[in-house]
Amino acid sequence: MKLVSHGRKVTLIGRPMPEIEGLVGATGLSPLIDCSVVTGDPRLISAFVERWYSETSIFHLSVGELTITLDDVSSPLHLLITGALHNFHALSAEEAIFLLNELLEVFAEEARAETARSRGAYVRLGWVRDIYEMRCQARR
Repeated sequence: MKLVSHGRKVTLIGRPMPEIEGLVGATGLSPLIDCSVVTGDPRLISAFVERWYSETSIFHLSVGELTITLDDVSSPLHLLITGALHNFHALSAEEAIFLLNELLEVFAEEARAETARSRGAYVRLGWVRDIYEMRCQARR
């Protein structure tokens, strides 16, 4: 098992533009910005992973069985659990290129080169950070 947190990378990007904060706030996911695996105890997380049975979605502990509910996740993260769950579909590389062009104002050729480098409808976080920083500088 490997714990991965992008919290430090997000912190390095800096404070989001007000427009971005508004978009994130509208989703109700703002509290997740401050969450980080680094603040957790890796030994405790490892112990839970060892006791997890994916077939039953239950932790088998010495005191009995334990299931995590949406409320268990909602309370510490301060997330609302109302509404329907969204079912995301995988993007094609062309759809990703279109969205990068429309939302980040990236030239299609540049977006095509990045998705080709990432082998699919993916981009590197560092690449997005660089684009974001350039856009912030341009607006100043």
